[in-house]
Amino acid sequence: MGFGPTVGNNTGEGQHQMTKTRTVRTRTEMDQRYFDLLTQLLRSQGYRELAAATVFANALLHVPTAPHKEQVGQHILEEIEHFGVCCKLYASLDAGDLDAWCNNHLSEHGPIPPLGSFMELGVAQFLYDRASGFQLREYENCSFDPYCQVVGKILEEEEGHENFGAEIMIEHCRDPKQRVETQRYFNKWLAVSMRSFGRPGTAGNLYAISVGLKTRDSAAVAQDYVDSLKSVMRVCGLNFPSRACLMTAGTETAHDLDLSL
Repeated sequence: MGFGPTVGNNTGEGQHQMTKTRTVRTRTEMDQRYFDLLTQLLRSQGYRELAAATVFANALLHVPTAPHKEQVGQHILEEIEHFGVCCKLYASLDAGDLDAWCNNHLSEHGPIPPLGSFMELGVAQFLYDRASGFQLREYENCSFDPYCQVVGKILEEEEGHENFGAEIMIEHCRDPKQRVETQRYFNKWLAVSMRSFGRPGTAGNLYAISVGLKTRDSAAVAQDYVDSLKSVMRVCGLNFPSRACLMTAGTETAHDLDLSL
């Protein structure tokens, strides 16, 4: 699109490299607790992919030009493809019908918040897809090998989504009036995106680490994610909301989360 400076990917000094400690490939190699946590992980991932596809599709009305519509349309197709991968993995575990589960969950609880403008679409893609990237990167070398095989492809495609969103944000923030509105959307979608990491300091985090599904608590992943936002925020002239504002929006964070610029 050519808006503003080139936006980098979500790797950096805070990026954590995992070392696989064990390998699990089939249901018979899992105990019940491992199976339950893995299927919960796949349900969460599948829901996020389907919810994103649904919300971005509904936002096409606000996309101003045919080239932009084509880009967003490609992003929607990729989200649906990622959802299909999650469904296949889930079925391979004889865990049930993930497609049906996610559709029922969407019907009962609704998707992530609807988008009201092209600007909000940009903010949502920058934050939501970037958070998904950080969350997924924790599983690049996880102990469930079939998941490792698909994570890399998803990460590569999600990066294109977040860069698209960052360019939209940078362009709109050149106007001080639009910057005020962008800040409002940023606060909203930061809270939504950080829910991807789950609550910090839980027993589930500790167990997932102990069996090699992940290596870090959600708090560490959330901090790396927040740090990765800062360069684009400085270009845009945006600020972080307070932890209290995030809590009011229903997002629990670690008490020492650093939201300074």
